[in-house]
Amino acid sequence: MKPLYKIFILTGIIALLFASCEDEYGPRKESTPFIEAATVSPSSFTFGDSITLSARITDPATMLTSLAYELVSEGRTVVSGEIPLAGDDYEVEQAIYVPLLADQADNSAVQIKLEARNVLKGSVSTEITELTGNRPIYSRLYLVTDNGSVVSLESSDNNQFVGNDLTLETSVNYKIAEKLNSDYTINYSGDVYGNVNGKLAMIDQSGESAFVYTPDADYTKTFVFDNFAFTAATTGSQLGDDDLALSAFGNQDVNGEAFRTLTRTLEKGKTYTVFGQLGDAANIYNPDFFERTADSRVTFLGVTGEYTIYYNPVRKNIFVGVDNPAYPQYLLACGYGLGYPTNVSTDAIGAVYPGHTRVHTSWGFGNVLNYVLLRQIGDGIYQGTFFTPGDHDHFAGFKPFENTGWANEKKAGQFTFTGEQIISGDNDWTIPNGENDPAIESANYRFTINLNDNTVNIEKVTL
Repeated sequence: MKPLYKIFILTGIIALLFASCEDEYGPRKESTPFIEAATVSPSSFTFGDSITLSARITDPATMLTSLAYELVSEGRTVVSGEIPLAGDDYEVEQAIYVPLLADQADNSAVQIKLEARNVLKGSVSTEITELTGNRPIYSRLYLVTDNGSVVSLESSDNNQFVGNDLTLETSVNYKIAEKLNSDYTINYSGDVYGNVNGKLAMIDQSGESAFVYTPDADYTKTFVFDNFAFTAATTGSQLGDDDLALSAFGNQDVNGEAFRTLTRTLEKGKTYTVFGQLGDAANIYNPDFFERTADSRVTFLGVTGEYTIYYNPVRKNIFVGVDNPAYPQYLLACGYGLGYPTNVSTDAIGAVYPGHTRVHTSWGFGNVLNYVLLRQIGDGIYQGTFFTPGDHDHFAGFKPFENTGWANEKKAGQFTFTGEQIISGDNDWTIPNGENDPAIESANYRFTINLNDNTVNIEKVTL
C-alpha cells in the first residue's frame, strides 16, 4: 500500500504543477499567433523621421509575448526592435524612428518584417511592402562647435555642404544641425548629426559631438560635410602677422580666474582677424578699444603701442591692459560694482569661480580685475564701458583716478551728470541699493568723462 500511496501523492503534485502553469499562462496548448492586420503610415516617408506601425495580433489558445520588427532598405537593416504584447488579443500602435544611414539611396524601396510570438514560442511572420524611403533635403546646414561658434554650410547638390573662409581652431568638437534657435543653439526638432561609435550619424539631444582635426595648419579654413557618405573633411591655413589665435596665447591666473593672454603691439586703426574661440560671436570685445566689424574681424581703436590682450573663456570677454596705465592716456576706475562688459550671468560665472560675479573691481590696483580703464578719446575726454551695478547686490561705489598711485581722485561732487541718472553721492560714485532708493538696472553703461567742463554723460548700451 505504501508504494501506491506515494504514487497518488506524486500524481497530485504533478497535477498541481500543471494547474499553476495554467493559472499563469493559460492552457498549455501549442498554437500559432495570427497577425490579423498590419500597416505602416505614412507609406512614403523621409529617413530621419518617425513612422507609425499599426497591427492587431491574436492567439485564442495561448498568451502573446512580443512583436519583433525589422525595417530593411536595399538589403540593409535600418532599424529593428521588439514590442511587448499581452493577453490573447492585442492592438499595436507604435511610433518607430527611422534613421538615415550613410550611403542611403533616395526614393528606395523599404520592407518591414514582422514576427509575432506567444509564450510557448509559437510564432508567425509577415512582411509589409510597397513602402518608400526618401533622403531629407536641406537648403543649408549649420556647423555648431562646442565652444559656441556657428558656421553656415551651403550646398549646391544637397550632398556636399561647405563652409569657406573659416577661422576655426585646428581641433574642433562639433555637431551639424538642420535648425537653430534664436540664440544660435541647436533646435533638436530638426535633424542633427554627431558622433555614434566613432562615426558621423544622426543623433538626438543626448547625442555626443563629433571631432575633426586639421593637421599641419594654424587654423581650419574650410569644412566639408558629405551628407551622403556621412564624412567630414577640412583644410587649413597659416596665420599672418595681423592674425590673432589662441595658439599664440599663454595662460595666466588673475585673481583666481584662468585667462588666456598675449602681449604684442597693436596699431591704431588696424583690423585684425581673430580665429577659433576668439571669433565666437558670444564674445564681447571691450568696445572702448575694439570695433568688431564681423565675428572674425576687430579694428583696434587705441593708440599704437604694446598691450596685453586678456581673454576670459568663462566670462566670454576680451579687454586689454598696459603696464603702469596713467593720465593723460587713461583714467582708472576702482572700487566696487564695475566689470568689463559680458553677457554671461553671475550664476554661470560663479559656477566656475565660486563667489565671483559679473562685476570684479575692488579698491586697489593689484591686478587687472581690480580696476577698469577709461581710454582718452579726445583732449581731456575719457570713455569707459562697464557692466554695473552688480546683478547679485545691485550696488556700486567707485572713483576714477589718474594712476595706480591713487593720484587725483575724481569725486562725484566735482561733476554734473547727464544721461542715465544712476550715480549719487559727493565723494564716491555710488549706485545705492537701499530700501528707499530707486532700482537701477544692472546693464552695460558707457561713461564719458569730460575734464574740460567737469561733466559725465552716462548712456545704456547693448552689446
